Amino acid sequence: MKGNIIFIGGIHGVGKGTLCKNVASELNITHITASEVLKWDEFTSDSANKYVTDIQATQERLLCNLEKIVQPEQTYLLDGHFCLFNNEGKIDKVPDKTFIRINPVKLVLITENPEVICSRLFQRDGIEYNIRLLEQMQEFEKAHALYISNLLNIEIFEMQSEAYATLKEIVNCQRTKSYNN
Repeated sequence: MKGNIIFIGGIHGVGKGTLCKNVASELNITHITASEVLKWDEFTSDSANKYVTDIQATQERLLCNLEKIVQPEQTYLLDGHFCLFNNEGKIDKVPDKTFIRINPVKLVLITENPEVICSRLFQRDGIEYNIRLLEQMQEFEKAHALYISNLLNIEIFEMQSEAYATLKEIVNCQRTKSYNN
């Protein structure tokens, strides 16, 4: 990729989408979600379904489609995950090569109280998740995010979903660096 993607990760229902939409709108940058890019609705007839049958294939499709979308003169917020539920409902890490090929300039991990996430998911999808499972997913997400940060040798920022001003500052700082290079 072009080195102009800020990857915003976090588990389902953590608040990534709302946070990214608000920041992208104010700063006039592009917000894209991994599910939109890979056209998740073509994989499942149930948009609330969070289980991924073939993580490798979906990530490859994400990367191919992302390469067609990303333009060098724009800054992108890519809203996605560091871990996913596989088709058995177990937590799997998104492969390292996905992040290597995305080539993000920054990583942001959005976290939230699991009870809040559980409530959001129920309101959005009508599914009652086990709070312990959401806690575990968030722990895996954080561990893999830190691993990816070390692997790629790039900064990672952890914040809660209400941290609008912080994300806005991170994006503005990155855009300033990009314009000066």
